[in-house]
Order: sequence, then C-alpha cells, then structure tokens
Amino acid sequence: MRNKYIGRPVLRTPLIVAGNNEKYIKKAFSSDCDAIVLDLEDGVPEAFKEKARVMIKETLNSSLMDHRPVFVRVNSLETGKTKEDVESVACDNLDGFLYTKPYTAEDIVEFDRIITEAEKDADLKEGSLKIIVIIETPLAVINAYKIAVSSKRIIGLLYGAEDLLGDMEGFHGPDGRSLHMSRAQVLMACRATGLIPIDTPYIQVRNDDGLRKFIKPALELGYEGMLLITPSQIPIVKELYTPPLEKVRDAYEMDKIAKEIYKDGRGVSVQKKLFISPPTLKRARNIIKRYEAIKNFEKYARS
Repeated sequence: MRNKYIGRPVLRTPLIVAGNNEKYIKKAFSSDCDAIVLDLEDGVPEAFKEKARVMIKETLNSSLMDHRPVFVRVNSLETGKTKEDVESVACDNLDGFLYTKPYTAEDIVEFDRIITEAEKDADLKEGSLKIIVIIETPLAVINAYKIAVSSKRIIGLLYGAEDLLGDMEGFHGPDGRSLHMSRAQVLMACRATGLIPIDTPYIQVRNDDGLRKFIKPALELGYEGMLLITPSQIPIVKELYTPPLEKVRDAYEMDKIAKEIYKDGRGVSVQKKLFISPPTLKRARNIIKRYEAIKNFEKYARS
C-alpha cells in the first residue's frame, strides 16, 4: 500500500484519462499533473466498460502508482452501473471517486452508502475513500450547497460546464459570460463549506491563448484548479493556479507589517505601497496558505 497525502490535496491540474486506454494511462502517470482521474464514464464506450474496470484495478496495484492522488470517475446512479464501478476498483491505493451528474443531495447520500459497503467488502477503513462531486446539471447547481454538505467524504466540487450548457440549451459566449452565474454559484458553495473548487475543462486543446483567457474569470472568482483532458495543458494551468512570487512576497510582507501596526492599535495602514486592512490581510494570508500548501504538496509528491 502506498502512502497517501494527508490533508487537503492540491488539485490545480487533475488529469482525466480513459480507463481502458493503457497508452494514455501511462502518459498521465509520466506527466507533471497534480492528480490523476481514471475514467469509467463518458471517456469509455459501453462495450469497453468491463475492460476499463479491470485495467483500472490493475493500474492501482501497479508500479505506476506514486504519491499523487488517484481518483476514478464512475457512472451515475441512473445508469445502474455505479455499484459495479465502485466495487470493481475499491482498494487501499485509491484516493476516491468523481461522481457525475448528481441532481440532489440524496444522490450523494446513496453514493456514500455504496462506497461504505465497498469499503467493508475490501477491508478498508470507513471514510478512507473520498468524493469529488461534478456539478453539471441545472438542478445540481441550484442544490450545490445541499450537495456540498451531504457527505463527510466530499473534498471538492467540480464545475462541469459542457453538460450543463447542453441541459440549459446554451452555448459558450464571449468572455465566458454564459458560465458566470453557475460558475460563481459552485464556487460559493465550496467556500461556504471549505471544499476545493475545481473548474470545468477547456476543450479547445490546442488553443493556449484561449486557455489563458478561459482560466482568468475562474481564477478571479477563487477556483483552485481545473480538470484537464490533455497533459499539454498542464504547464499553463499550473502556472496560473500557482500564486505569483511577487504576490507571495507582498503577502508575507503585509503579514509582517500587520503584526507590527496592530500592536500600535492601528487597523488600517499604507506601508511600502501596501494597503493593509482586515480584508486585504485576509487575502494576503490566503495567498500564503495556498503557496505553502503547494510547496508541501509538491515536496511530498516528489518524495
């Protein structure tokens, strides 16, 4: 059994690959992504589902495994395949599951029950397998907060724009404006509950300028990463979702100055061109926390 990362994982660049494609699986493990998602859902044709289950279980017990988190995206309850998916791959080396196309909190409660049974059957510690919920239906967006608190296993919500836009009969508009409301609603559900917010994939895989533009509004909202569909996106996404060193230095400086001025009874101050106040200090300390979490995670992943 491998050692798993203890604590809140860093998920700037979770990379999803079809669970029945050995070549892509090996490519994912040789990449520099933060986490790997082995797919049993849309990426695998119906006739190859069983092959994918077997290949994923073999992968989880192979020498490919390192310290990075590994999740499996399973088919939704309405397909009738969820229980078989979970039971087929549940093991010590798995970190958890991506659950797709939920509608209400009750869907996650049932999914949690299936995982609990699988943990017992596999002789795993109860609660060891985590959940990332993909919010990709209109009803799920409306119920995002209720879904977020429906299971203690949940560590993050992943915003899924493509299925959502299909259900809404919408399309991608300039500057991502058709996504603004739902993207923000998923983000707020995460921040209200302490979960990791992960943005939707960018499907134009050879458009680096478009990728940067697509990330900008999600980054401004407060997302911490995005699901990737190709390793070629890793460098840009990792760069943008890592706090710039200049901002990190300013954050440390602001934190240092704040401790000094608060001793003098001042709540607001401008020092070294830095505006220091309770809101800006909170932002600075969040940057420090994020930066240090990334450093610790990368050190562990390389060990």
